[in-house]
Amino acid sequence: MTESITQNKDTNNSIDLEIFLELGSIGAGNAATSLSEIFQEQISIQVPKIHTLPPHLVPKFYEKHDVPTTAIYMQLTGEADCDILLMFEVKEAKKIAAMMTMIPVEELDPEMEASAIEELGNIVIGSFLTALSDFTNVNLLPTPPQRTTDSFDAILDSFLIKQLLDSDMAIIFDTYFKRSDGNISGILMLFPSRKLQSVLTEKAKNWV
Repeated sequence: MTESITQNKDTNNSIDLEIFLELGSIGAGNAATSLSEIFQEQISIQVPKIHTLPPHLVPKFYEKHDVPTTAIYMQLTGEADCDILLMFEVKEAKKIAAMMTMIPVEELDPEMEASAIEELGNIVIGSFLTALSDFTNVNLLPTPPQRTTDSFDAILDSFLIKQLLDSDMAIIFDTYFKRSDGNISGILMLFPSRKLQSVLTEKAKNWV
């Protein structure tokens, strides 16, 4: 698997970006194990690219402005805060829901699709949460997942209003869910609070 990290030049932080690659690999591995148990077949999740950039530059970075998108949002609270957004193009979300429910895409009803996507969000975000908590030793508790469907930019515009006050960093994991009959792509975005960024910075000083 080819993995790469990019850092926008406008991002001002001293966190070793290799940490995010490690956290991404651990989180993806944990999520893949859980999904494989559910599906009773081998599921792998690859994180080929990780990016960090200021939150307000995310829409321009992806240029998916009017693309219909489904997103699952969870907030991590506790000793430090972190918001997480898992995003799929609508057509990809439907493929995932069909995979999880074992029902053909054309036969899925909206309620079943929503339930499946929220469950996937619980699994994937929960796995990354565990990796982040284990690394930082910070107690993080997830809120229930919230799902929304809109254009890519409309989802981000409403979401980023809060981030402009709480976080100056977006950590973005491109993700690929792989199974025997094809791949599904998604985007996982973490917005650590400034307090959590400080914890990560301190951990990075002693990280090998």
